[in-house]
Amino acid sequence: MKEEEASLMILQHAIDKLEADKKQQVMNCVAAIQEVMQGYSSEEAGLALMLIAAQVAAE
Repeated sequence: MKEEEASLMILQHAIDKLEADKKQQVMNCVAAIQEVMQGYSSEEAGLALMLIAAQVAAE
């Protein structure tokens, strides 16, 4: 299993353990992010998403 796949499984498991309202908020945010990302090339959108993830992790 690739590291990326393992990370995805860990995140999905953590989200599944959330209370229903918090899980729904996370999934709504995911959908909104994915919708915005469709307006950009996949490479630039991916880099921007990684930058945001790093910024959030650094906070």
